[in-house]
Amino acid sequence: MPKYKKPLAFLFGAIAMISYLSIRYFPRTEDAQTVLSVQDESTHMQVYLKDHDHSLVPLSIPVSEEMNEEDKLQLMVSYMSGKQNIKGFLPLFTKECTVKKVMIANGKAVMDFDDSLKNYQKEDELRVLESLTWGATQFHDVEQLEIRLNGVKLSSMPNAQTPIPNVLNRGIGINHFETATSALHTSDSVTVYCAKKIEGQQFLIPRSKRVMHASDSIKEGVLQVISDVSASSELSQPLYQDDIKINNFQFSNGTLIVDINKNLLSSDKSVKEDLYDSLILSLSALSGVDKVQVKVDGVSVMPQQQESAVSVYDLSYNEIAF
Repeated sequence: MPKYKKPLAFLFGAIAMISYLSIRYFPRTEDAQTVLSVQDESTHMQVYLKDHDHSLVPLSIPVSEEMNEEDKLQLMVSYMSGKQNIKGFLPLFTKECTVKKVMIANGKAVMDFDDSLKNYQKEDELRVLESLTWGATQFHDVEQLEIRLNGVKLSSMPNAQTPIPNVLNRGIGINHFETATSALHTSDSVTVYCAKKIEGQQFLIPRSKRVMHASDSIKEGVLQVISDVSASSELSQPLYQDDIKINNFQFSNGTLIVDINKNLLSSDKSVKEDLYDSLILSLSALSGVDKVQVKVDGVSVMPQQQESAVSVYDLSYNEIAF
């Protein structure tokens, strides 16, 4: 037996060294959490990739504070093209997609692509449109997107001719279960954030549905956020499951204040963070909302380290660390 000690010691040592080197030079490239945090928007950006069920998932990715928004949009398209392998997620473009130029002015981002914009499957066309639109409008000074192909503004996407609204913004919604696209022009979109487990991690995923135009879109939106229930067994809507109800709400100068029933609180009177996160994100997705404040029976509540009124543009969730 002693004659095997040195070879075994060498073998175990080699395994240990390989393990160390694999961790040192090939570390885990991603880690996600659903805890909603408030960060300066200059330190992260959102990239929308699809999971294996083809749902678009917003991932918060760290970026340098020195990067301007035009460069961030260039980087966003690189991630959509598969720049970085993120476990559990798939790129939207089958090959590299290149943005020739990005311009931001007067509340509009103009993204001018070359022919590589066509590097996607036809069945992913609406997802590509939604991903570009929601990604571009994540910044506080960008309200809408214009997509160009070789300098020419597109009125429809190039592969399956999905129509592009003249004013392209988050009103198109995201992760619709409807397959028809004509409703984009005749209805409003309400988005609710639901929980989903991907590769053992919990993620918050936006899901939109079309509703008829309403004279008071904020009121209708608030009511729809609370009443909405997931149409997919893969998604979990905590607001519905915990019977969250709104007592009343106020909307003024971009700030939405909602008063919720006590089901938002745990038995120890602390805020149920999963409900709070879903509620804040869902309300912040309503058009015209810049800040959201939540109250229970008239008393402002929030998890620790968050201000009473949360800025929509500083919300960070589904964080990925490289």
